[in-house]
Amino acid sequence: MLMALMGGLVPGQARAQNCAQPPPTDCGGVPFAVVDATTGQEVQALCVGRPVRFVPCASRAVSPDLTYYTALPGTDVYPPGCLISPTGASTVYRYTPTAPGPVTISENANTTLANGGVIGTFYTRVLTAYATVPPPFTIAPCPAGVALVTVTDAVYDRYTVRAGSGPEVAVVRRNLPQVVALAGATTVTVTGYYALVGPCTSPNTQTIPALAPPQVPALNTLALSAPAPTGELSLGVGQLPTGYTYTLQRAPAGSTGPFQNVADVPPGSTSVALPNAPAGGYRVLRTDNCQTATVPSATRYTLGLAVASSAQGRIQLLLTDANPSPGPYAVTRNGVAVTNLTAISGGLEDANVVCGTRYTYRVSTDGGAVLSNEAGLVATSTVAPPTPRLVASFNLQNLVTLTPSLPGGPVTAGGTLRYRRLPSTGPVSDFLTATSGRTVTDSTAAATLTAVCYSLRLTDLCGNTSAESGVACPSILTARALDDEATAVALNWSAFTGPDPAQPVAYTLQALAPDGTVLATAAPTAALSTTDNQPPIDRQVLRYRLQISGAGIPAGTFSYSSVAQVPRRARLLLPNAFTPNGDGLNDVFEVKGRFLDNFVLIVVDRNGQQVFRATNRATTWDGTINGHAPVNGVYIWRFEQTDEAGQFTRQTGTVTLLK
Repeated sequence: MLMALMGGLVPGQARAQNCAQPPPTDCGGVPFAVVDATTGQEVQALCVGRPVRFVPCASRAVSPDLTYYTALPGTDVYPPGCLISPTGASTVYRYTPTAPGPVTISENANTTLANGGVIGTFYTRVLTAYATVPPPFTIAPCPAGVALVTVTDAVYDRYTVRAGSGPEVAVVRRNLPQVVALAGATTVTVTGYYALVGPCTSPNTQTIPALAPPQVPALNTLALSAPAPTGELSLGVGQLPTGYTYTLQRAPAGSTGPFQNVADVPPGSTSVALPNAPAGGYRVLRTDNCQTATVPSATRYTLGLAVASSAQGRIQLLLTDANPSPGPYAVTRNGVAVTNLTAISGGLEDANVVCGTRYTYRVSTDGGAVLSNEAGLVATSTVAPPTPRLVASFNLQNLVTLTPSLPGGPVTAGGTLRYRRLPSTGPVSDFLTATSGRTVTDSTAAATLTAVCYSLRLTDLCGNTSAESGVACPSILTARALDDEATAVALNWSAFTGPDPAQPVAYTLQALAPDGTVLATAAPTAALSTTDNQPPIDRQVLRYRLQISGAGIPAGTFSYSSVAQVPRRARLLLPNAFTPNGDGLNDVFEVKGRFLDNFVLIVVDRNGQQVFRATNRATTWDGTINGHAPVNGVYIWRFEQTDEAGQFTRQTGTVTLLK
């Protein structure tokens, strides 16, 4: 008998000798069977972590108690001296592989011969141990109660997949996505199997990730940095929750399809940049992981912009719109919206430009969602600018003011305005050059208030000069008192000439306060004279001017004539005596007269001592001196005033006090 009492055998012993004998012929070349310790089924391979036992071939007459086994990792690895410990008796020995790979199983048995003799045998088998790791896989949820399962394992020979506690379904092959019906399950289990080892399996269970509710992808904006295909396409996107696949697609320009894939769009993106993007219609397509449904965003079409100058000095906006149903368009010029553009073949035209000025345009469409690239150009022309218009007026200081304009609007910046003075006598002269359309003042005409007219030319930045404007002549107003007290005033004025002499002129006479406030207004007239028969009685200086409308003056504005004044003489009345005796007659010394303001009245006694002082007509003298009773006598008064007309007056006199 080949046996020995040995213990503590360890794997990986050196192959010092080949102990194996040829297998018996009556067992089909298999001296002993390997049986799964759990199921009792014979196996042809081993599973890591799963115990097996060994059974001699049934045709061999061996004693189970005298048959011993051992298993060592590796190929043709034998126990030292080909001896197996009695602990390996077939009735009790179990072997559990701990690592994948080949395993050499050795049997040492005592066989009873036909003649009753006994002979020892040593047989071996080499089997492979397979790993039982859980097979890795991915799971992606999809709408409609399904999920996409992909087995990424490379160990097992075949696989099954099960949703929740449902039936196992064979997996077609590894790395091939497979749609699995969930039937309400929240987990998916994938099990791997070996072809040779039925019991050698290992499941892997994963929880199905939550799937965000699907949303229609939003393609909010589309903008070009330059005309396609040279510029970058910038897209503003949204409503791209995770759990879905998003693809940017393009349709040919001028069509609604077919669409071709351009680029993937990561979930959660808010913008997409595409360099050198061709013209066309773009959209974002949402696809679920199982490709059971696709939903596109709205389609936005590229809009390219180029600019050019026309022969008339206008700027043309040439559009390349990929939309099969183009327009309408909105335009910004230098960042400000413009609406007064003219449609032309291939785009729009801007006539409201100033020669020599640079303009930058951008066009939008599709409700502002689509933006063209920016395009700029300096306006050029050989066409003379429109003939300017000129309105002449007077300010309150009787200085001529000149306000230029162009037909249809004010003078735009960038040109040169050259003003001419055309006096009634003397040569015509260029007196002012301006570079803006603001109102200017001719201070040289203030001293004389003689009849004078003006004209204007406009030269643009390209050197083109307009025709001379029409002559602008302000109206000069004169006023004359018809009596010594100026209780009636005659007013005459020169005819006003405006931008359009063919239109009638309306003159409205105004009475003014010293600060220019309008005190009274007469009815408009076309005449060149009138009479004020009821001037205000409380005004020392009567001031008049004309408010003029018509003659082509822009609506809502006016020209004003020069201011004409009629001064009235102030009048002082002081008594030569008064009697402060309380009888109600001549009890006080007081100032009377008209237009008496800004005065000082001082009364002194015979010694030159001041006894009374007044600066307004409400202050009167009752004869008392420093609270003492009046003293009869003759007193001297002095009156000084600067009136509204600026005239200084000094008067003196005496007054007798009688009690």
